[in-house]
Amino acid sequence: MPLHPQIAALTAQLEDLARLLRNHGDRLWSGRLELLHHLVADSNFAGVERFLRLFDEGEEAGFAALSLPDPAANRQLSELRQAAQVLAQRLAREED
Repeated sequence: MPLHPQIAALTAQLEDLARLLRNHGDRLWSGRLELLHHLVADSNFAGVERFLRLFDEGEEAGFAALSLPDPAANRQLSELRQAAQVLAQRLAREED
């Protein structure tokens, strides 16, 4: 069965984020995002919730501040991260 368009869009963003980070040598965050990608792609809402928690204050707050040394890659990271966050927030509002 095809994914809901917003879920498909979020999975694509998570996959792009993970690939970008992996290509720039970040295994920790790329691995976390790959796991979340699989959860969301399986229509498991826990993946959306866990992704949004990456932006909360606390243990994993570093994702919001994560940057890459390459300015072009860092801009791409910011754009992808923001787009994924907006999609996840929209899905979370619809779930409530």
